Parts: sequence; C-alpha cells; structure tokens
Amino acid sequence: MQLLNYFELKKITLISTSLSKDSKSAQLIDCSIDLLDSNLYEVNHIDLRSLDIPFCDGRDLSDYPKHISEIYSQISDTDFLIFGFPIYCYSISGVFKNFLDIFTKAMKNKKYGVCCSLGSNRSFLAISDLQKILTFQSNAQMVLPTVVADWSFFSDGNLTQDAKDRVELMLESLL
Repeated sequence: MQLLNYFELKKITLISTSLSKDSKSAQLIDCSIDLLDSNLYEVNHIDLRSLDIPFCDGRDLSDYPKHISEIYSQISDTDFLIFGFPIYCYSISGVFKNFLDIFTKAMKNKKYGVCCSLGSNRSFLAISDLQKILTFQSNAQMVLPTVVADWSFFSDGNLTQDAKDRVELMLESLL
C-alpha cells in the first residue's frame, strides 16, 4: 500500500486571475499547461473568468457558497501553484487581491511560480506585492525566475518562442 503512495502524481494548480477574454496572462498559463507532462503531474486550472467569487468580507469560509469551499480544498490539496495575472497601476488587480483574501490560508507552505503580463517593463516590481502577501500570510515560497511578459513577448497576439522558453525555465525551477 505504501508503494502506491510513492507513485501518486504531484498536483499543480494554475490560477488565471484576469477577467479579460483576451488575457495575455491567461495565455502564459495556457502555455504552462501545455508544457506540463500529465503523466507526471495532476494539472488543475482555476480560471476566474468562469467563476463567481464573492467579495471577501471576513466571514467564515463555511458561510461562502459551496464552490468556494471546493476551490479552497483544491488549493489546499495541491503541491504547487502558478499564478497568472495582469499588472494594473503597478500592482496586482483587485480581483486577484480579493481571491487572495479568501484563499491564502489554503496556500500555506506552498511553492509557487509567477506568470504576469504588464504594459510597461517598469511594472515588474508589482510581483513583490504578491510575494509579500504570500510570504507573511501563507509562508509560501516564490520561485525564480518569474515570467514577466510585456508587449515584446507577443507577436500577432501569440506568445513568442522567448516567452515559451521563459515559462519553461520557471516550470523547471518550480518542479
């Protein structure tokens, strides 16, 4: 029976936090999913565009709708996380912050990667907002390199090979 546990797949959960239908950070998450070997990992994808996440108001987790507890359990049970997010006004979005406010306790001691998109290459320091939250709230550890994608990572709306290579480097560091 213990031998069976040895061969259990590691779980990785990728979280797309942009609500834009043409999200560049979601493209980075999709690329990550494509690069992951489903024979080695159980891959789960949480896309906030398809979920109704209520505002965090300090209530107990059991007082939220049932799907919130299910997402919480999924995050809690995962081995690794990857966050895909846009950077707005030099920080993470309000949607992403609200998500973190509800789910950070489920991220305790997790190792995570970052795939973010930004309008200016000077916005990269916004990653430190996420790192600060997850370090202090969850004791989570961010891996380097992070994927910080500005306009040069996209050509005709698609990821460039350089962008795909950077995603692959982040995955190698995470896993």
